[in-house]
Amino acid sequence: MIKSKKGQLGIIEAKFFFIGLLIGIVVAVAVIFMANKGILIPFKLSFLC
Repeated sequence: MIKSKKGQLGIIEAKFFFIGLLIGIVVAVAVIFMANKGILIPFKLSFLC
């Protein structure tokens, strides 16, 4: 693909950034859902939904 390995670091960092962002969004939505159902914490986060 790329002859020089110098330009690959940005691509690898971008991959880790987007994977972390996706996992963070999924975890945040799951925590909000469980909080509103009363599973995780005893109060509702109604201002988020």
